Amino acid sequence: MSATISPVAVREQERRGSRISTYSLFAGTWQIGMYFWIAVVIISALVSVVIHTWDELDGSVADGVLGSAPIFLGVMGIIMPLGTLPLHLAGGGTRRSLFRGTVAAAVGIGVSFGLAGALGMLVEHLVFNALDWSSAVVDAGLYDSSGDFFAIWLSWSLSSIAYFLGGAAIALGYYRWGGVLGTVQLFVVLALVIGGEIALGGGLYSAGVEHLTGGAVAAPLAVLISLVTSALVALVLQRTLRDVPLKPNSASAC
Repeated sequence: MSATISPVAVREQERRGSRISTYSLFAGTWQIGMYFWIAVVIISALVSVVIHTWDELDGSVADGVLGSAPIFLGVMGIIMPLGTLPLHLAGGGTRRSLFRGTVAAAVGIGVSFGLAGALGMLVEHLVFNALDWSSAVVDAGLYDSSGDFFAIWLSWSLSSIAYFLGGAAIALGYYRWGGVLGTVQLFVVLALVIGGEIALGGGLYSAGVEHLTGGAVAAPLAVLISLVTSALVALVLQRTLRDVPLKPNSASAC
């Protein structure tokens, strides 16, 4: 006589798997992320002092240093979900719950990293103003000063979410499809992530915005484009992960 599992129990197990994967990815990323923030804050302070000592400081330093957070999260997106996959499945979780956990973790990590970056930029703005230094951002996007707290928080949150999801989609694409098709997926995901970044503007992408649009993209439209591109990256991730097979070496490692 075979035992049957009620739909309620199945749904609860699915929710539990999503919660566990969300927490694991969020906490694991922040464990390493704390060292990232310590490093970039120290680097920003040292670079500011050195530039002011030997040259004229004409704008924000932290925008370029702290603003590397999305790239760091792209790397973490490559490492964390793929590393979680075999243990998650071995523990009774499903691929769907891992996908949901990855998306939820990406949002939580993105918003919290964006907040940390915005706070760091605000501190720079206050210090620079006290020292009568300029805190302007050279290549403006949604914000043009390190004191634009909410605009920075929004912009860096959107970028961080996209990069983490993009890293996960790239890593799992290579894991599932192999070198050739994995590389095809790599270019698709990069196009989507960079497309969202171009819409947000600033930094390396300000020239792309000006070339494509003749000027900056309106803030509501830029946010919408970024959200759509992140949703498309999440869709690629879902299609990749929904029935991805476990490799023999991964299964044995469990």
